Amino acid sequence: MLETDDAEAMLAYLERYEYASLRHVTATLLWHTMLRMGSLRALDLKDYDPEEQSLRVQHRPDTDRPLKNKREGERIIAVSNEVCLVLDDWIREQRLDVTDDYGRNPLLSTTRGRAGKSTIRSYCYQITRPCEYGQECPHGRDESESEARERDHASKCPSSVSPRPFRRGAITHYLQSDVPETVVGDRANVTPDVIDQHYDQRSQKEKMEQRRGYLDDI
Repeated sequence: MLETDDAEAMLAYLERYEYASLRHVTATLLWHTMLRMGSLRALDLKDYDPEEQSLRVQHRPDTDRPLKNKREGERIIAVSNEVCLVLDDWIREQRLDVTDDYGRNPLLSTTRGRAGKSTIRSYCYQITRPCEYGQECPHGRDESESEARERDHASKCPSSVSPRPFRRGAITHYLQSDVPETVVGDRANVTPDVIDQHYDQRSQKEKMEQRRGYLDDI
């Protein structure tokens, strides 16, 4: 999974050097919303409500934008002031005003229309390389000679991750921050059983200490 310290360092770098770029917006939304990649790219411009500070996730199979859990995956996600600022600046300054093949206006747009899965996946591999956000290579590689330094080969870096580890890391981060499992599950559209089996990376000791925090004063 994408560790919290790495995610925070990556986002801090993007905020400073690539503010409100498509890579910055992609990483920000994946980490802060816990959205699946398909749900992220399915967002339309009108799905973002800056007044309500929210994103509406909708199942639209007729326009090639289905949700994994179909209608059960539909929900409205609250986003923070920090995320709204990035989205507002992206929309005002850098977002390309284009339509997709179905005449819809994607929130994440490129010169070809809606950002594709391969684009989002490639961005994730690129921006999670430690050398990309100013860290020393933890694998002892010479950056000038490493094949993974090239953007098209970023996935060859042992530290780089695809969108799914973003989601796993974010879910674990929220759980470690004492956000109730039901709240995390509703936001991420995943059941408690699936969280326990596939997403929650906390150790048994971590879980015990968090439970202790709730029970000590009773």
